[in-house]
Amino acid sequence: MAQIKTKEQIKKVAQACKITDLIFSKIIQNFYFKTENELKAFILQEIKSRGLKPSFDPIVTSGGRAGNEIHPQATDSKLKGFVIIDMGVIYEKYMSDMTRTIFIGTPTLKEKQIYNKLLISQVSAIVNVKDGVNASMIDAYTRKLLGKDAKYFIHMLGHGVGTKIHEEPKLYHKLTKPVLKAGMIITIEPGLYVKNRYGIRIEDTIEVTKKGFKILTKSPKELIWIM
Repeated sequence: MAQIKTKEQIKKVAQACKITDLIFSKIIQNFYFKTENELKAFILQEIKSRGLKPSFDPIVTSGGRAGNEIHPQATDSKLKGFVIIDMGVIYEKYMSDMTRTIFIGTPTLKEKQIYNKLLISQVSAIVNVKDGVNASMIDAYTRKLLGKDAKYFIHMLGHGVGTKIHEEPKLYHKLTKPVLKAGMIITIEPGLYVKNRYGIRIEDTIEVTKKGFKILTKSPKELIWIM
């Protein structure tokens, strides 16, 4: 029953998502960061300045490092190429979870194409979220859309979010039982990880509704270039 949130609980998750969006907006509006640790420190300070705590240790990783681990610790490595920014906040015990991937410099045509391929798969997965849908089917559908690049998608499509950052249900093609129900809060977060080359992940926090879905994290998802 904890998987089904009340209206009041959903409002708290939505507020956590709104704050996360505001912090991401501040990152992009004045991007002066040179290293992973600089960007991570800014995220933590922004959360602290609002009297809040992070829902998990923010993930900032880029370049070849981003392709080697799903949840790496930030380092003093210089930001370059695709930069994964995964963060969330706790608002009155309820959490948000959002990932955006930006690009430092000018992406090549191939880099833009692979990013857009992942974005299409993420948006298409969200469109399939609805009360009564088998969660494993959405994960399988997303992998089918990724085609030959699905081998680089090495984790589940998403998970529940509430007072814990990872809750049931799990959205994974190898699990047959989870069925989405109105009132659940889930993430949709496909990613591609090519070792020593790049990593990309796009993630939203989603409310499952009777008619479909409501996206609670509203930060832009088109590829942002930082020159």
